[in-house]
Amino acid sequence: MNAKDYGHHFSGYRKPEATEPSQGFMSRLVFWILVFAVCIGWVMTHTGCAHPIGNGLAALMGFGFIPLRLLCLVLSEAGVE
Repeated sequence: MNAKDYGHHFSGYRKPEATEPSQGFMSRLVFWILVFAVCIGWVMTHTGCAHPIGNGLAALMGFGFIPLRLLCLVLSEAGVE
């Protein structure tokens, strides 16, 4: 095992290359995409129509906050500040 490549012995720690996504990027991306899908699903179902406050919150999250969060996540990974 080359300690230069992995950092610490047996830990598997390695800094990502400049072209690689940071550690945990894909899990955060998948999480926010799933939250987006749940919000849009809630807005489009009859359950969402029966609860106007919940429907408003889901619409605010699904069409406002989550796309903004995904945009910030991808841009920060690209190095744009």
